[in-house]
Amino acid sequence: MRTPIATGAVVLIAVGLTACGGGDGSTSSTAARAESQSEAAGQSTGADAKQQNGGEGGGKSGKKSGGSGGSSGEGSDGGSAADFVPKQHRDSGGGAQQYQVKGGDNSVQEFGSESDESELKAAATALHNFLDARAEGNWDAACQYMSEEMIKSFEKLAEASKQVDASSCGALLRGLTNPAAKASMKTEAEKTDVGSLRTEGDRSFLIYTVGGKTIYAMPMKNENGAWKVSGLTGTPLN
Repeated sequence: MRTPIATGAVVLIAVGLTACGGGDGSTSSTAARAESQSEAAGQSTGADAKQQNGGEGGGKSGKKSGGSGGSSGEGSDGGSAADFVPKQHRDSGGGAQQYQVKGGDNSVQEFGSESDESELKAAATALHNFLDARAEGNWDAACQYMSEEMIKSFEKLAEASKQVDASSCGALLRGLTNPAAKASMKTEAEKTDVGSLRTEGDRSFLIYTVGGKTIYAMPMKNENGAWKVSGLTGTPLN
């Protein structure tokens, strides 16, 4: 059995892109591509964080967030988590079969089994809320829709770079996000259309398009009955 995207892969938007690109023309599987993207993005994040904070001596350190979202409003450009108002989105659904890529790596499209409509809606809502909050610059609200696994990965990255404010999850997310990505984050939030949730055990992937073009997969986690995103960007499937 082919192994789909590693659930714990952290693909960071600090490189300035949120949802773009397609297949790289290689014979590598989706999993290998996602892992290589994660490594490259992590390296770029460290460089970006240094540059944004004024080099080696810039930036400030702080205590770890230790939770899923700062409630104090620290690090929030668009208000605190309490200020975030979820938007209504309409998703087309239809299942993963519509996303099969002829001659391509369909390991995500064929992963596990199709979830029922209620689970698809719940997971899609979590993704939409995350994307909307991020597009608004409401970092604390965005953190509420991130898995604990993702937040811990963030903390480790900040600890290693020592250039990013880690006083809260919101401050950390803001520090790792390239301001140049604002326009593409807004487009992604407005045009994401979710069609499938594939699940096997505790691993799940939402499959969606942005503007009806490139197909993406976002790893998801169900934590105590609440769906959370386990990546900052989807991995292209075509």
